[in-house]
Amino acid sequence: MKNALLLSFFLLFSFSVSAQSSLEVRGYFGVSGSMANWNEDLDGASSVDIENVKEVGVLLSKSISEKFSLNGGLNYSFATVQYDPNIPPCFNCLSIAYEHNLDFKMLSLPIYAEYSLGKIFYAAAGPLVDFQLSEGNNFSDQSGVGYLVGLGAKLDTEKLSFSIFPNYKRHNVIPFEKEGNYKQILQELGVQFGVGYQF
Repeated sequence: MKNALLLSFFLLFSFSVSAQSSLEVRGYFGVSGSMANWNEDLDGASSVDIENVKEVGVLLSKSISEKFSLNGGLNYSFATVQYDPNIPPCFNCLSIAYEHNLDFKMLSLPIYAEYSLGKIFYAAAGPLVDFQLSEGNNFSDQSGVGYLVGLGAKLDTEKLSFSIFPNYKRHNVIPFEKEGNYKQILQELGVQFGVGYQF
């Protein structure tokens, strides 16, 4: 199901891009602080720390009016996951072994609108479609629909643009597959640095 959804988004995105005449292509790199909390308070539940979150991506942007533009793209995130299984102490017991994959990887399709707040600043918001690529990270699969909001600044030259975009992301708001009544939700507070080319 994930592969079918991913293919559908790529086809839809390719069609919309081919129908547009003037575009900006923006590449970016980002870093984030993050946390993955349970959607409800659970006593004695396991916990994870998501560390060193980084992302790279490319966006296509199309102005639809003097103030509004639409953006869509492809984002690849990677991080390190530290896992605390919260196993109670057991004296004179053999150590309890568990499998854990430290490497977290996710592919996202951000689709959001930008609203200009003057010549430099802008606000942005829209959905994220996420596909978690890694397995065995010992927290809820983040594949699903989330959202992004942020306030950024962009400086335009004749053909190039330079941007900084502080943003908040919340993943797994609507999961593709329900895993029970409880789930962990990955949240990020980060910043992206981008360079764009207008044509």
